[in-house]
Amino acid sequence: MRDFIDKITGTLIRRVDLIVWVLVLQAIVLIPFLILAQGYLPGDDCLRHAAKAVDGRPWGEILVLRPGILDDPHAAWHFLLRGVHLVTGWGPEGLVTLTVAGLFVLMFIAPLPWLSAPEAWIAGWLFLWLGWGPQVRLMLGRPFLVPVAAMLALMALWTRSARGTQFRLVLSILLFGVAALLHGSWYLLVMVPASFLLARRWPEGRALLLAWAAGSVLAALATGHPGQFLWGQLIHMGHTMSGAMEPGTLVGELNPSPAVGPISLTLVGILFYRLWEGTEERLVRDPVFLLAIVGWLLGLRVSRFWLDWGYPCTALWLAFQFEPVLARLRARAPLLRLGLTAGLCLAAVFAITANLANRWTGFRNKVFLTADHPGMAGWLPEPGGIIYSRGMEAFFETYFKNPHAPWRYMVGFEPSMMPVEDFAIYRRILLDPRDPATMKPWIAKMRPQDRLLTRSGEPGAGQFGLEWHLVGGDLWIGRLPRK
Repeated sequence: MRDFIDKITGTLIRRVDLIVWVLVLQAIVLIPFLILAQGYLPGDDCLRHAAKAVDGRPWGEILVLRPGILDDPHAAWHFLLRGVHLVTGWGPEGLVTLTVAGLFVLMFIAPLPWLSAPEAWIAGWLFLWLGWGPQVRLMLGRPFLVPVAAMLALMALWTRSARGTQFRLVLSILLFGVAALLHGSWYLLVMVPASFLLARRWPEGRALLLAWAAGSVLAALATGHPGQFLWGQLIHMGHTMSGAMEPGTLVGELNPSPAVGPISLTLVGILFYRLWEGTEERLVRDPVFLLAIVGWLLGLRVSRFWLDWGYPCTALWLAFQFEPVLARLRARAPLLRLGLTAGLCLAAVFAITANLANRWTGFRNKVFLTADHPGMAGWLPEPGGIIYSRGMEAFFETYFKNPHAPWRYMVGFEPSMMPVEDFAIYRRILLDPRDPATMKPWIAKMRPQDRLLTRSGEPGAGQFGLEWHLVGGDLWIGRLPRK
């Protein structure tokens, strides 16, 4: 019996590295599917990306837009998803499952090729999840996770890889190009070379700056309309931030981050401790730590900088700190390393998939506007009609369930893209959402084929001068009175 145990132990010791990699990759793949199995459904852009891929029409036939708007700021992403739809026949639900799970896995495996102890990456994220709270944004299935993955790969590549400059430069151009093409926002990717220049790592900074410029140009050329892509993305950013001076007019990710909690204190505490100790040179020459700090600082104004840049970079920096300790266990105590990895992976799976405050099951009982609800005859918008609503939620959910519907939406995925007059009305609605009078300008514009969607208590007979029908749950639809 003892010989058998010794044989098993010897086999485990010889294959610890392989088993560690298998455990880490299994945890990364398992997490999104365990969340999706609970009935999780993203609540915003992921839904409209999937619907757009199935629909195939330009945004001008789906939304009411002001002149001069870039028709599709995510054209390449929709082209890719539409290809999947045409090959597989998957509808919006299948595409949402693919993008939620696929992008989560992509972001988590991005820096792994350059880590000698992959369990350190899990440990870094686990520390963040327990200190800041699970990052629900990682499960949104949106293409912004492509540049996040590219950023993590680039930071690991240029700080950990022993490959030559030529190889790293070519790979960096490819990563920058794919990220810019699939998500847009090519101008934000300059933060990667900027972090190396800020760390006074001049050769790497200059090489990355060249790679960023070359990748952005290649992405623009790939669209077939390079000038429209480069300039149009800047215009789109300007429209997106046009409501920055008025509270309540920006989407959540563009509002300031509270920047509180143990992680904020940890980052600042580490910096001050190194200053007091006189070893700050290691931090101020570390582009990963500097990008985490810059992301945290800019997040005080726009939370997306913390969520998409500072947060992942903090996890990567923590992984780099844990890696030497965990790597030493490889030769000294391989079975302890194996047990520790298994514990870290289990803790990560339990922490992120836990359904605290119904964060993964909030959509289970939500009712969507579809033709199969009882009594909907005459209540759906008619061909050429417009759906008005108090927020973007109605667009995301209704378009997701009705990608081929012959109506348009006044409020879409970016309200500032609507006509100027209507955007002014929308701003007044957001600034005073409890005042029914703010909806009157849109009610006055409604035609018999138009509808108003709201999620609230019963609107009451004749409110806004409309007839109302309960679709289900808290979803109501209103129309002009029929003679």
